[in-house]
Amino acid sequence: MTVLAVSAVSCKKPGTDSDGKETQGPKYRIKTLAYTDGNDLAKPEDAGWFDTWYYTYDKDGRVIDVDRKDGDKKHFTFTYEGNKVTVARKDGLRNFILTLNDKGVCTSIIDDVKDPEEWGPYQETAVFEYDATLRPTKITKEGELRSELTWRDNCLVSWTKARDDNRKRSFTYNTTKNIGDLHAIYSEAIDPPARWLYETGLFGHGPAYLPKTSVWEDDPENASTITCEVDENGYCVSEKKTFPVNSEGKVWTEYFVITWEEIK
Repeated sequence: MTVLAVSAVSCKKPGTDSDGKETQGPKYRIKTLAYTDGNDLAKPEDAGWFDTWYYTYDKDGRVIDVDRKDGDKKHFTFTYEGNKVTVARKDGLRNFILTLNDKGVCTSIIDDVKDPEEWGPYQETAVFEYDATLRPTKITKEGELRSELTWRDNCLVSWTKARDDNRKRSFTYNTTKNIGDLHAIYSEAIDPPARWLYETGLFGHGPAYLPKTSVWEDDPENASTITCEVDENGYCVSEKKTFPVNSEGKVWTEYFVITWEEIK
């Protein structure tokens, strides 16, 4: 594996070289997405646990199943009907109903909750707006602004959390292209979608390059650094987010570990 460089960069379209030409060679898609965290982790395995999402695709390359293999509440199936996609939880008590535009990108998601353990039944609708490159720029929920996203050269440089006094989180990037189109950076102002759902490709493109730093603008002393590793094909296989030393003298670390499968 190759550890990424950390110098600043002007971002371009993912899957292209510096001249904007499409990259050559095999293309890959996500097979698994795993998360772990803990204090003073030298490597992700040191945490002793992973939450892992497993992706299954149909013959047309669409995601049809995402399973964390931790019970029916963490297992979702996808049904496609016209411009609608129903993401159904296996226990039947929560569904996400997506409406797609003519580019195949989600413009609204209905969170249909029936589970009484999650304060159901209720429904909430979030609406997404995109720029010309199919990157989200604005998210509202039940008609209320939740987040505005600012992109520069196809990289997400900040997003806001409207319900928290419009607090802003900002990002910088390194020189390695995000050729797998990961959503390593996205607005966390609403959920759903969580990251596992963003990685289905139904919510537009992620940043064109892989991230370097992340910080709340009102707390600049507590910026986190992000170190990524790529495989021999240039696809990111590990994201390590490191936070400043805490009051206990420890460093909190979060990892995402990604595996890929070739698109035949």
